[in-house]
Amino acid sequence: MNTLKYIICTLFFFELVAFQAQEKLGISNSNYSSTNSIYLNPSSSVDSKTYMQLNLAGVNAFFFNNVAYLPWFSVWRLRRAGGEVQYPKISSIPFKKFFYANAGIDGPAFVISKRNYGAGIFARARTVVDARGIPYELTNLLLNNNPYDNFPKEDNINLRNVKFSTMSWVEYGLNFGMMYKRIQKNLWTVGGNLKYMTGINIFYGNLSRIKGFYNDTTVKVDEMSGKLRYNLPAFNSGRGFGMDLGVTYKKMLKNVDSYYAHSEQSNCTVIDYKFKAALSLRDAGYIRFTKGTAKANISASGEYKASLDTTQEGVASSLNLTLSNDKILATLPTNLSAQIDWNFGYHFYINGTIVKNLVPHQLTGVSSPNLLSVCPRYEFRQFELAMPFTLQKFVYPQVGFAFRVRTFVLGFDNIFPLLFMKPKTYGLGAYFNLGISLFKNPACRTGSQRAVDCPPNILTKDRNGKRRWWKFWKKSK
Repeated sequence: MNTLKYIICTLFFFELVAFQAQEKLGISNSNYSSTNSIYLNPSSSVDSKTYMQLNLAGVNAFFFNNVAYLPWFSVWRLRRAGGEVQYPKISSIPFKKFFYANAGIDGPAFVISKRNYGAGIFARARTVVDARGIPYELTNLLLNNNPYDNFPKEDNINLRNVKFSTMSWVEYGLNFGMMYKRIQKNLWTVGGNLKYMTGINIFYGNLSRIKGFYNDTTVKVDEMSGKLRYNLPAFNSGRGFGMDLGVTYKKMLKNVDSYYAHSEQSNCTVIDYKFKAALSLRDAGYIRFTKGTAKANISASGEYKASLDTTQEGVASSLNLTLSNDKILATLPTNLSAQIDWNFGYHFYINGTIVKNLVPHQLTGVSSPNLLSVCPRYEFRQFELAMPFTLQKFVYPQVGFAFRVRTFVLGFDNIFPLLFMKPKTYGLGAYFNLGISLFKNPACRTGSQRAVDCPPNILTKDRNGKRRWWKFWKKSK
């Protein structure tokens, strides 16, 4: 019991010290942070308000659960206590338990937006932990000091799809996007990320079905089935491929029939939008683990005596196990995301984002959590503020905060522990990025005007078919 408590406390502590976040909702919809926005929607590299952006380093992760909470926690109290973290308390809410965490290191990334194209490269390391459908009686039995006090002496057992999974990998990707259609004030862009994966570890367990009955002396199992997949963690223990696809529609404030972003042909202007609507399919792909793998399928039925003398070997021998060292095919946390962004003018925007998991419990791999977010933001070229309000799993509310100074980004998914002590803290999150931004095409900074700076309709031809732009040049002088 103490070991399990130590593990949970360690997870809480890790999430406090590391800068963490889930989707970076305070910055992922920004028009000036293209190295972050391409992960939410790859078509955002097209028509970005930043000409070039280089991400040097970043760290992000996220932690949220309903298994345990930190009582009366705040960051300031943690600092005054010299970094000592209180033991978490086990939640008594009689709901099925879930546990989700992700962490990542953002490596070098570069994105450029010019004319009707966007392109980029990126590298990052990611870890996802996902547990779902755990009965609260089980967490009470394993984690409480006196688990049997309120535990039923006998009861029926009827569980489906109890899942625990974790996976770590490194991904290297290419981004490309383009303006698909421009008609008057309507602009459509499409884009994608193509990713190569290097696997590190996979652990997946799913108890798909268990039905039976228990009392003080006997456990009767009518039906039990499940599977286990894992490998010995090692760099390059697996390889795979993934992709993100995105499409965006923008209602622009000006005519875009001959618009080229950050281009001399459009006088180096970037036209803003009144609103935009976007859709993206993310993390569609797989990793095939080939080194140090183990696979087990479990099925059982019968009666088992509940005794303190029962050994693990005795339990294992009564199960019908099929073991192998075959390759493991694991899915990425595939999800569908929709975003809507409205420009109210005066640099004020409001965004709505929804993320829906597409990976069923029965599929080997990790899942993405469901969420709904509404985020107002105040956006300038050099400075930006955002405050996302998020419903985790479409139910649990959190309020975050993020700011950007040029390319430095710092944000938090749950701001309350920064301001005051809460009776119960179930999740924490923060993130930062550091990089270099070039907001304007250097060719636009020259004092002299060139022929290519003029709009295309100014380059006229004479009777012999030769271009005669010099007359306009002379008049403009």
